[in-house]
Amino acid sequence: MINAIANYSLNEIERTTRDEFERDTCLKACAIGMTPIPFLELIVAAILAWVLPGQMSMLCFLALAPSIIGNSIGTAWMRKRVATPLVSRNWTAIAVYLIPLIAMFAGIAYNAYAPADGHNPVAYLIGTAVGAITVLILTPFIRRRQHRRDQARLDAELED
Repeated sequence: MINAIANYSLNEIERTTRDEFERDTCLKACAIGMTPIPFLELIVAAILAWVLPGQMSMLCFLALAPSIIGNSIGTAWMRKRVATPLVSRNWTAIAVYLIPLIAMFAGIAYNAYAPADGHNPVAYLIGTAVGAITVLILTPFIRRRQHRRDQARLDAELED
């Protein structure tokens, strides 16, 4: 199914472009257009977290599903061809992404874990902060390990 989606996407670019320059420009435009989507989804998720009442505020996570699914498909397709890229941290981007992320989790804590309902929103926020810090610390190690595994797998395929 991943190859079918990839083939459809790439064939659409081929079909709509006339030469290599247009194809390259179209691919770059797709990458540029894709870049703000996760941030915009976080903003929508933050708004939903504050607007939806009670436990329904958890539905804000559904706003993130399209990017997660789309990126998973793209990553699975890419990993059959090249190793997972090594990415260094971009602290400016991380700080910008944290703004709607913090607003989203604060909205969930305010609505879904309200003290008036007998919950402790501080415990939820502490757990969220610990999880976010853990992800920030472990992601580079996981990415490097995945890169080495992918590269070894691709090298082994070339030797066959």
